Amino acid sequence: MDISVHELFTDRVFNAGTSFAGKQYAAGRAAELIAEDPSRTAQQLVEKLREEADAAKLEFERVRGDD
Repeated sequence: MDISVHELFTDRVFNAGTSFAGKQYAAGRAAELIAEDPSRTAQQLVEKLREEADAAKLEFERVRGDD
């Protein structure tokens, strides 16, 4: 059975799921970063998470072919 993701999920459901997954990952990653270095400030956590998000975006664009 060949069913596209679009056929399985409406855009709204897909976007909500993606948003949830991203926020859940960020919260877990922030907890890991605090455990690694409890002296990190909120600003340092935000900067680290932004760096990781930027790297993930570049990887996504590379895989998608939008170099």
